[in-house]
Amino acid sequence: MTSVDRAEYESLRNWILQLPDVTEAPHQFGGTEFQVHGLQFMHFHGYTHFDIRLLKEDQIRVLQEGKAEHHRYAPQAGWVALVIRSPNDVTTAKELIELAYNHARKIMTVHPAPK
Repeated sequence: MTSVDRAEYESLRNWILQLPDVTEAPHQFGGTEFQVHGLQFMHFHGYTHFDIRLLKEDQIRVLQEGKAEHHRYAPQAGWVALVIRSPNDVTTAKELIELAYNHARKIMTVHPAPK
């Protein structure tokens, strides 16, 4: 089994951070989380394990398509797990991250966080 290296991880991290209004912060269970206006939409555990929060419909679809795995602790909230096993999986990661980002951004436009 091949996994991504630090350079590929950093490239994906930089791609996420270029999305408008995205910030990163330490995740409460370790790793790094990414937020839109304070709402977390995904987080990394190491270089290869990502947890991504999707709309329920998107969650069902990507699980059926085999693009993600069931999240161990919070599948009821739309979370899926994605393990990068090869550099080719980065394309799938970007697709799912964009879905999560767009959903989070829409939520925060309708219901902005208090300042």
